Amino acid sequence: MKKKWIIGIVSSIMLANTIPLTQGIVHAEETLEELTKEKEEIENRSSDLDSVIVETEQEMSVLEAERQELERRIQDIQISIEELMVDLVEQSNRLELTYQEIEQLNEEIDHLNVLIEQRNEKLMTQARATQTQWNATNIIHMILSSDSITDLISRVGIISQLVSANRSVVEDQIRDQQAVIQAEAQVQVEREEVENLLTQMQATRDELTNQQNQLDNEIMYVAERYQMSAEEKETFVNEQFALAQQSMQLSSEIEAEEERIAEEARLAEEARLAEEARLAEEERLAEEARLAEIARQEELARAAEEEAAKKAEEERQLAMETSRRKENEERAQAEAAAAEEEAARAEAEQRREESRRAEARRQAEEQARREREAEKRAREERRKEEERKKEEEQSSGGSGSGNGSGSTPPPASNPSPAPSNPGLMHRPATGRVTSRFGMRRHPISGVYRMHNGIDIVGGGAISAADSGTVTTVSYNSGWGYYVRIDHGNGFETLYAHLQPNIVVSRGQRVSRGQTIGTMGTTGTSTGVHLHLELRKNGRLVDPAPYFGL
Repeated sequence: MKKKWIIGIVSSIMLANTIPLTQGIVHAEETLEELTKEKEEIENRSSDLDSVIVETEQEMSVLEAERQELERRIQDIQISIEELMVDLVEQSNRLELTYQEIEQLNEEIDHLNVLIEQRNEKLMTQARATQTQWNATNIIHMILSSDSITDLISRVGIISQLVSANRSVVEDQIRDQQAVIQAEAQVQVEREEVENLLTQMQATRDELTNQQNQLDNEIMYVAERYQMSAEEKETFVNEQFALAQQSMQLSSEIEAEEERIAEEARLAEEARLAEEARLAEEERLAEEARLAEIARQEELARAAEEEAAKKAEEERQLAMETSRRKENEERAQAEAAAAEEEAARAEAEQRREESRRAEARRQAEEQARREREAEKRAREERRKEEERKKEEEQSSGGSGSGNGSGSTPPPASNPSPAPSNPGLMHRPATGRVTSRFGMRRHPISGVYRMHNGIDIVGGGAISAADSGTVTTVSYNSGWGYYVRIDHGNGFETLYAHLQPNIVVSRGQRVSRGQTIGTMGTTGTSTGVHLHLELRKNGRLVDPAPYFGL
């Protein structure tokens, strides 16, 4: 088919190259309008032929699918027939076994009938003997003629045995008769079941054979239609070859344009992915640098503590040695020296702690200063951008390129201002600050590590620092009951160690100063206080400059 298509295209090209030359010689007087009309007719006919070819191919596809489906159904039916034949053989074997069981049941029935007949004769004999030889007078005479109580009991026992024996014979007779009835009923049921099964299997096999014949006829019908459709398609394709060149150029141009658009989209996607990868890498490097700085500060703190401990141990050993040499004379002096040493060490530790706090505050203030400068530059750039837009709108309005109404578009809505200087956010609780943002020794574990917020000791209600949306209301072992609020523009606050009676819920919109809960001591806490954290663009920052603390 592909080879015929190529031959048709080449023939069309040759025909198209020949027709204009001959028409230019013979029909030079034809007008451009007639040529255009002829071109439109050719394109319309080509479009009609395309539709016919597509419909024919679709019909062939449908017929092919029907043929394959019929073949699959035939295979399934053949498999079903084979399975039914196997089942038929098994049922025949079962029928043979059933016949054997029936024969055994018949033998048992005959045996039971013999026993029943023997018991009947025995009962008839006893009955005749009782009627001819025994009567109530004889039985009473036998009892009254007994010589002693023992003889009486013996004769009564014999009479009872005779009566019991007769009763047992009657019960056996009834039981065997019932067994015979049940065996005959079971034989009849099994015979009917087997005969019904054989009849049903024979009917199923006949039905499957009829279905297979019908499917064979349908396959032959579909094959004839498939061949006819293939011939029709070949005719339409041959007819379309003469009209192919007029559409080839347009198809090439469309394909080139689609490739150009796809290439531009691919380049844009690659640029976007590269930019996202670059931003992700920058964020990763910044996070690694921050973690490395924290680790370095912790390592320096541990080294300072170890050095102080080592020095204290050496001094203690020296004092102990001096105390041992001058145990009697210089004991008081050694104790005074130890007290002074302890005071000096406490003072040195206090100075180091104050130095660390001062450094942490300096870093927080420097970070706040940098953020304020960045926000100031951003506001200046927004102001310049708004002035530039206003100038452009004024110039466009003066030149008459607008809509003629002379009105300016309404200004775009500005987002709510982000906290960029101390005191802008609402203080969420009353009380004094007992622990600030930065490195500190944990009050419970004693480990020197980063404190990501500030602690306010006091009591009473806790209120929202600014308007926003509650994103989390939860509990964990560290923070206890806590609330997280998203204020927009990258700012987010967290309030920890609250009492369980929190009055807001996840997804709720809160306003500035609205009560959200009560200060408590849940979670890992040494007393009633509020642990307050502030995040800016996902990074923890010192809350103090933003709350004026």
